[in-house]
Amino acid sequence: MWNDHQSLNFLANILLTGVLLATIYVVGTRILALPFFSLREVRVEAMDKNRTGNVSLVHITRDQIEQVVRNSANGNFIMIDLKTLQNAFMELPWVRSVKILREWPPALNILLEEHKPLAYWEETALVNTNGEIFHAIMDNVRLPVFAGPDNSSRLITQQYRIFNKLLQPTGQTAIEIVLTPRHAWHVRLNTGTWLKLGREQIEQRLKRYVAVRTQYNESLDRYGSSAYVDLRYASGFAIRIP
Repeated sequence: MWNDHQSLNFLANILLTGVLLATIYVVGTRILALPFFSLREVRVEAMDKNRTGNVSLVHITRDQIEQVVRNSANGNFIMIDLKTLQNAFMELPWVRSVKILREWPPALNILLEEHKPLAYWEETALVNTNGEIFHAIMDNVRLPVFAGPDNSSRLITQQYRIFNKLLQPTGQTAIEIVLTPRHAWHVRLNTGTWLKLGREQIEQRLKRYVAVRTQYNESLDRYGSSAYVDLRYASGFAIRIP
């Protein structure tokens, strides 16, 4: 082998390449460790994709933010693992999304989007304004209650808005919506009345209720709040008075 000049040249090239790579690694590591690349500032801002202007964080606390940064923002401006930091923020119960940007001079700009609670999901969780279920704690806050099969929270959120828009002429609002396993809709109003809409033509049936309610409002009020209104009939509905 030692008389094989071609093999010796090949081996020398490999060794030289290894030395160069090791040198580059050592020099690069020392350069990156210079104070010049030290993280000087971490800025945290609230982000709302549906609003413009100043937005403030409501549920995410300063202590939570500082703890995440302290535990997960390891390294300098170049070496810090943004994915690890992002995942740490996503573990906070009120965080819906996170965007982290490197900005020069060495700083991190962290944009946090909070969940905006719209309703309770049964007795176990919350539903945000996008119809997504999340797990957080809210004390003594009145919100509508949704319940339904798995993966139905977006549909119920959509129908909640439609129902309330249709109910506006009556002055009533939906405070509880139940979608049964057979996909029948039950809606409880702020008067305590349950509307049984069934599985088909639910919006048309609700419009029929609104038309009768607005036309005979005073007459119906004499009997107080109805226990429930069954709207599953083809051309009318049944009212049960307590």
